[in-house]
Amino acid sequence: MIADYNTMPHMFWECNRLYFDHQLRTPKFGLMHTYRNLGKFEYRWGEKKKPVKKRHMVILMSDYFDFDEETFRNIMVHEMIHYYLYLNDPSDCSVFSRFLRFFGFKSSDHGPEFIAIAQKLNEQYGLNITKTYDASSIPLARTQTPEKDSGSMPFSH
Repeated sequence: MIADYNTMPHMFWECNRLYFDHQLRTPKFGLMHTYRNLGKFEYRWGEKKKPVKKRHMVILMSDYFDFDEETFRNIMVHEMIHYYLYLNDPSDCSVFSRFLRFFGFKSSDHGPEFIAIAQKLNEQYGLNITKTYDASSIPLARTQTPEKDSGSMPFSH
């Protein structure tokens, strides 16, 4: 299953129904042409000149690999947990918080809240949501060529 603009929304809608009780609005979807990150949740604020700032949420996935359905689902749910946590505590995703994390003062991307939700979903639904994933055994998408470093792949946020 290769990430694209068809497979990602369908998996999102299924996972939103099964694991998040339809609590998450459909975000934008994007592709990353890399083997270094399997998935990523991003958010952006609208233009400053407009009276109301709009939130712009994006879930990105790598199209470098041909995932099995289970792995594809786990990556999507991983990013959906970040999305859920962002909506429930947007102050933690502030520019200042990101600045502090960049310099190692705070690392909440996979903090206790993330771990608790991941463990609950893993236990309740038999998922395998982790901080990183060993992608060395995942076949490459047909259009990709192998790289030297393809060990444990981080999720990016």
